[in-house]
Amino acid sequence: MWAEDYIGIPFKNNGTDRTGLDCYRLAVMVYRDRLNIDLPCLSDVFMDGTMATLKKAVKSISEVKKLWTEVKKPRPLDVILIRTGNLTYHIGIVINRCQMLHVMEGINSTIEEFTGLQWRKKIEGFYRYPE
Repeated sequence: MWAEDYIGIPFKNNGTDRTGLDCYRLAVMVYRDRLNIDLPCLSDVFMDGTMATLKKAVKSISEVKKLWTEVKKPRPLDVILIRTGNLTYHIGIVINRCQMLHVMEGINSTIEEFTGLQWRKKIEGFYRYPE
C-alpha cells in the first residue's frame, strides 16, 4: 500500500521533508510523489501551536480549499479536513473508505480510521484536487 511509505515521519511545525513535517506538508509530499502535483505552498503557516498561528492556518487552509472540489464519497488521495475544537486546520489524506494518513503534534505520521469515534464528528469535509 502506498501509504506505508509515509508512516513514521515525525511531526515538525513548518517542516518540509522526511525529517519532520506538518499535516499540510505531508499532503504536499504525497501529492508530489504519487500524483506529480505541486500543491500551493503555505510557507510559514504552521510555526507553532499558538492561537494566532492556528488562526493563520485556518485562513490559509480556507484559501487553498477554494482550489479543491468537495466530494461526498472520498477516494484514495483525496484530502480530509478536520476540525480541532472550532477551528478547521488539520489535514489527512484518504487511503480507503475508512482510513487516512496524517501527522500531528505528538504523533508521527500514521494511519487511522476517520470513521472511528476520535475523528468522525470532527470531519469538515472531503476534497479532491482538480484533475
